[in-house]
Amino acid sequence: MRLSLIAIAALVLSAACADARSEAAAAQSWPPWLRACAVPGTADPAWCGVVDVPESPENPAGRTIGMHVMVVPAPAPAAVGDPVVLLAGGPGQGAATLARALSQRLGPVRNRHDLILIDQRGTGQSNGLHCAAPAAIAEVMGRIFDPVRLTACRDQLAARADLTRYTTAASAADYGLVLDALAVRRVHVWGVSYGTRMGYELARRFPDRVRTLTLEGVVPVTFNWPTTGAADLDAAIRTIIDDCLAEPQCSSAYPDVRRDAGTAFTRLQKGPRVVEVIDPATGAPARVEFSHADLAYTVRGILYGDGARLPSLFKDAARGRYDGFARAYVTRARNLNRQIAEGLLLGVYCAEDLPFVEWPAAQKAAAGTRIGTYLLDQYRRACEVWPKGTIPAGFRDTTRVEVPTLMFSGRHDPVTPPRTAEEAARYLPRSRRLTWKYGGHGVDGTPSAACRNRIVAEFLTTADASRINTACVNQ
Repeated sequence: MRLSLIAIAALVLSAACADARSEAAAAQSWPPWLRACAVPGTADPAWCGVVDVPESPENPAGRTIGMHVMVVPAPAPAAVGDPVVLLAGGPGQGAATLARALSQRLGPVRNRHDLILIDQRGTGQSNGLHCAAPAAIAEVMGRIFDPVRLTACRDQLAARADLTRYTTAASAADYGLVLDALAVRRVHVWGVSYGTRMGYELARRFPDRVRTLTLEGVVPVTFNWPTTGAADLDAAIRTIIDDCLAEPQCSSAYPDVRRDAGTAFTRLQKGPRVVEVIDPATGAPARVEFSHADLAYTVRGILYGDGARLPSLFKDAARGRYDGFARAYVTRARNLNRQIAEGLLLGVYCAEDLPFVEWPAAQKAAAGTRIGTYLLDQYRRACEVWPKGTIPAGFRDTTRVEVPTLMFSGRHDPVTPPRTAEEAARYLPRSRRLTWKYGGHGVDGTPSAACRNRIVAEFLTTADASRINTACVNQ
């Protein structure tokens, strides 16, 4: 069911006249415009609906975006905590689209809290700005973005969207309207990767509405992607090799892992290898060229999560077998094509990051790294094609936010290493940072989610990260 802005205004007035809901109160009473639905792929019940918001706030009578909303209730008869708003990453992933994975991710948190999943504008069912996936596997090799394909996608999407209106600030305003429509006064916010930038923006805009912030793989508002991407990838590779050599079982199995990694890259400096892979989208085999840049980008993708695979893959590649890396590349590329709305991804990066890159310094820093200037070149060319939105004055300011905050970083993270959480902590004074020794992108890649979920469940209950026992992080 769709809810108009007039109906939202009525709900806001009604909520303003009501007493504040106690943390120990019974479960949230959800409005009747939500209709029964289900979490795809599970038997979990849920409630779904659509809230219409203006694509351009300056033109409220113009085109609207139907914001897709899913509420997943706590399995207990009555939730005892404020709802949790889950913010997906990418940018470009729709939270409601990932409902199954996100709801399963939260473990014991779901026993006390209803979950609110909103497809951010430009993602999922909220006018998702997806580009058509390349038809052939060969078309995904050797590039992150194809300017010709992006140009066609841009022209197609422009018929139904003002592509300059898909930024973090515009999206944050939508979240406020959706929470008004749900008549929710206070929420916990849990953001992952890019969702951490959105979480900070929500806490900055609505400090009285956000009870806690949980941030995994922290993307500060001052982050200039992809300025440090090359150096951070090299640092992550060194860390995982050092960890392997320091661990008896790994060092015994892969005593030459450092040399293997070097050889794997050196072999491809002479030219790409032809490998055969199965296209997961079609099931058909294909012979493709696998280049030095493809290897570096593949290693980066693996380090997001299961970095423990790398010693074995490096060993094979050092002996000329790149099939494992090529399969990982193709599988990830197809998954990203399906999950990521490129129109939202570029709407964010081309407005909020790329204009602030100091290009000569970034290129100098990237020279000589495993991936070189590949990330810089790929994103710059994409943003030359994509329309650039504007950001509000002060958007990149490090405004002090007093909301209790818990931040997770992974030592193997090639994109948001612990340094980024340290940066964010400077303007989040009530924050606590936890670094996971074997974590990839945030806590991805850790052996078990039980430790993280226990910590988060306690944090949401106490709203005080300083009091939590975090000994399990180092076990």
